[in-house]
Amino acid sequence: MSLFTPNIDAQATNGGLTVVSTGSGGVTVAASPAAISSLLNPLLIKIVSTHTPYDEIADIEIDYRGIDEKIEHNNVTVYSEVIIDNVGYMELIESLILTIDNEDPGAQKRFLYAINQKYKIARRELFMRQKEKPVTDEQRLSAVRLGSDELILKVSELIVDIKTGFHGMPSELVEWARQLIVCYGFINCKILEPPQ
Repeated sequence: MSLFTPNIDAQATNGGLTVVSTGSGGVTVAASPAAISSLLNPLLIKIVSTHTPYDEIADIEIDYRGIDEKIEHNNVTVYSEVIIDNVGYMELIESLILTIDNEDPGAQKRFLYAINQKYKIARRELFMRQKEKPVTDEQRLSAVRLGSDELILKVSELIVDIKTGFHGMPSELVEWARQLIVCYGFINCKILEPPQ
């Protein structure tokens, strides 16, 4: 048995993390709220600045209650755990977006509008792939329920492209920021359908 640590060369690409472990246990990399805040702030500004609608955006009401009802109404299964795990961070996003909104009035509305527009794109793509195109509200809701997890994944890919614009940031951190944004959009009924 050697008393010296072996010389191991490890590299990361595209903002990934490199972890060298000489022990027998697994390694967990956890992001801190400070780290996620430093990534979320420029990300939120980027989303807000690139999404300005042509028309007036209706006032929004923030309501974190009823998350379980929204999950059940939309038949979210795979992403339900992600949403529930990230609810505790919604005040962080709310605080960051309100700070941006104070400097750029209307930013919060534009942010939620941007998320909703990405959802509508993902939903149209889902509807176009259906064997029988959904025509009635009931058929559309049924299609959304069947593809709810796929829709959430597609919105997260559309709203934040991990491959561009985040060089030097760990990809895990960018992925977590993306999950937080999608959770925020879901909670505010901008992704999937609100319960009636």
